[in-house]
Amino acid sequence: MSAWLEPLLAPKSIAIIGASDNPKRIGGIPLELLIRADFVRVYPINPRYARIQGLAGFPDIESLPEAPDLAILAISAEETLPYLVRCHARGVRAALVYASGYAEEGTVDGARRQAELAAFARRTGMPVAGPNCMGNANFGAGVFTTFGTQFQPGDPAGRTALVTQSGNLCSTLYRTCRRVGVAFSHVINTGNEAAVGLTDYLQFLAADPETDSALCYVEGVRDGEAFVEAARAFRDQGKLLALYKVGASEKGAEASRSHTAALAGDRHAFEAAVRRTGAISVGSMRELADIAYLHRFRARQLGGQVAVLSISGAAGAILADALNAAGAELPTLPQETQAKLQAAIPGRSMVSNPVDLTGNLTNDNQFLLEVMTEVAGCSQVDVLLVYLPGNFLKNALPQLAALAERTRKAVVIIDTFGANDRAEVEAAGLALFDDFDRAATAIGAYAKWQRTQAASLPVAVSTSTRKMWPPQNFRGRAMSEAEAKACLADFGVRVGSAQLAQSEAEARAIASEMQAPMVLKLVSRDVPHKSEHGFVKLGVVSPQAAADAYRDMVGRAAKMQGVRVDGVTLEPQLVGGVELLCGCVRDPVFGWLMTVGLGGVFTELMADVACRLLPVGPSEARSMLQELKGYRLLTGYRGAPPADVDAAAETIANLSEAVLNADPRVREVEINPLIVLPQGRGAFAVDALVLLNESKEAREEAP
Repeated sequence: MSAWLEPLLAPKSIAIIGASDNPKRIGGIPLELLIRADFVRVYPINPRYARIQGLAGFPDIESLPEAPDLAILAISAEETLPYLVRCHARGVRAALVYASGYAEEGTVDGARRQAELAAFARRTGMPVAGPNCMGNANFGAGVFTTFGTQFQPGDPAGRTALVTQSGNLCSTLYRTCRRVGVAFSHVINTGNEAAVGLTDYLQFLAADPETDSALCYVEGVRDGEAFVEAARAFRDQGKLLALYKVGASEKGAEASRSHTAALAGDRHAFEAAVRRTGAISVGSMRELADIAYLHRFRARQLGGQVAVLSISGAAGAILADALNAAGAELPTLPQETQAKLQAAIPGRSMVSNPVDLTGNLTNDNQFLLEVMTEVAGCSQVDVLLVYLPGNFLKNALPQLAALAERTRKAVVIIDTFGANDRAEVEAAGLALFDDFDRAATAIGAYAKWQRTQAASLPVAVSTSTRKMWPPQNFRGRAMSEAEAKACLADFGVRVGSAQLAQSEAEARAIASEMQAPMVLKLVSRDVPHKSEHGFVKLGVVSPQAAADAYRDMVGRAAKMQGVRVDGVTLEPQLVGGVELLCGCVRDPVFGWLMTVGLGGVFTELMADVACRLLPVGPSEARSMLQELKGYRLLTGYRGAPPADVDAAAETIANLSEAVLNADPRVREVEINPLIVLPQGRGAFAVDALVLLNESKEAREEAP
C-alpha cells in the first residue's frame, strides 16, 4: 500500500493541468511553490501560454517529454474525468484533483461525478487524491502539490505528519503546531476521499522512514477495519498516532429504539476503535500540537509520574490539580528525599510533591540544581515539571541544562511570561510550555499513549464454534424476551427461572407455587419495549394479583394493532443488587460495539458508560466496570455488601461471545437490567432485547 502512494506523495515528476501564469491563482500557486523549492521536473500545461511563470508551457498531457509520476488537475469538475482518462493513457501514475462540485455538494450530479471518479480509480488502479482537496506538502523531498499558501519552501522538515479531512483546518493545525516548534515530514489533506482515503495515507506514513508520528483531524472513518489495521501498523513501528475526532453522533440523536443505541453513537465507536489500536484520541487541536511537541523528547523518560517544582506554592497547587485531571500522578517523595530537600530549601516550604522552591531562587540558583538532582534520582518520578517564569528561567538555565545532562528523565519547563527563547531552552534538552493546563494535559496524554504501547491489545476474533442464532427460519424484527433469553442462556448468560402462562388460570396456578414478590411480563415479539407500554408488573404478591395483572396486560395488548401475544411470564423478583446495562449495537463502520453502564435511572441521568469493540473477555469486562464513575456501587458503597463483580464480568464476556455468533440480521442485543447480586450470588439478565433487520424473505412475503 505504501508503494502505491509513492507517486502521489513523493513524485519525481509533476504535471500541472490548468497551470496559471498568475502565482496567486489555484493553478499558479503549486507551480510557484515548486519553482522556489527547486523542483526541476515540473511541467505546466495550459494551451493558452507558451511560457508559464518562466517555464516552457505545454498544450496537453500528450505533448510532455515524459509520463510524469503525478498529474495535478486544477480544472473544473466537468473537465476532470475526461482528462484523467487521457492521463492514464499517457502513463501518469497518480493524480490529485482540486475541483469541488462532487459529493460535498449534496446533489445528484455531484454524487454521480464522485461515483464516476471512484469507478475510474478502481478500474485503473491509479491513486486519485481528492476531489475537493487542497493538495499536499512533502517537506523532506521539497515537493509542494498544494494551493495552500501556509506551506512554504524553506519551512523546516521534521518527522511528524499531519493528515486532515478539512482543507482549512489543515492550514490552521499546521500553524498551531509550528508555533510550538513542531516540524513536519508530510502535510496531507484528504478531500472527499473518492479513491484514496484516510487509512491509505496512514498505511503509507506507518511505513515511511521519514515519519515518526502522525497527527490526524478526523471527521469520519469510512472503513473501520482498514482504520484499525493502519493504526495498529503505527503501534507495530513504535510510532505515535494522535487523532482529534469531531462531529456529534447522528445515531445518538436517533429515537429511542434502545438505551444502548442512544448511548453508543459514532464517537464512542471511534474511541473504542482507537483504544483497540494503541493510538490516542485527544480533545482539541492544541492537544494534537502539544503531544506532537512532547514526542520530540521521546528519547527521555516521559511517563505519568510527575514531580512538580515551583517558585510559587499556588502554582504548584494548580499544577497538581491539572495533572490529576489529565490522568497523571504526583507520587509522594520518599521521606529521605524530603529531608534533604528541607535542608536545602530555606523555611518550612512544602517538599512532599509539589516542591515549593520559594523566592530564595532570586538570590541563589545553584541550590536549584541540587534540589532537582535529588528529585530526579527518585525512582517514583518519570518527569520533572518546573514552573520558572521570565527571568527566573533565564537566570536558572545553566543549572537546568546541567540537570538535563545528568538525567534521562524529561524536564518540562513552564514559562507563563513567554520571555525566553524557545530554541535556546530546547537546545539545553528541556521542553517548554507557556501554559499550566497545556503542559499538564500534554504530559497526561503522552503518558496514556505510552501505557497503550506497553499493554497487550485484544485480538478481534471469536473462538466459538457454536452455531449462529436465531435460526434461519426466524421471521420478525425483534425476538420476544423469552426467545432472547433462551439464546443468551446458550452462551452462559444466567437468566433466572421464568414460567409462561397463557391464561389467567395458569397465571394463578403458577403464582400459587412461586415465591413472592413476583414479576409479570407480556411476551410478544411486537412489543420489544415492554415497560414503555406498562407490560411489566413488579411486586406481585398473590395468585389473584397475578391473574389480575395477566388479564390487564393481555387485554390492553389486544387493543393494539398488529400485536400478537404469546402469553405472560412469571418469575421471582430479585431483591437487592446493583443494576447494569450491557448492550451491543452493530456500528456501520467499526462493527459490534459493546456499551456497559449503570442500569435503571442512572443510564439516562448520568450516561455513565464504558464502550469497547468486540470481543470483550472477562478481564476487559472488569476494566470496563472499573471505568464507570459508579463503580463504587459494585464494591460495597455506604455499607452495602460488595457485588459479584466476577460474575458480572463473566456475563459481559458471555454476552460478547453470543453477539459474535449472532446471525448477520441481528443489529442490536441488550440486557437491561443485569442485576449483580452480592458477592458469590451471581449476576442475572432480568430483561433482554434483540432487534433484527428484517430478512429479504420476510420483506418479500409481506403484503
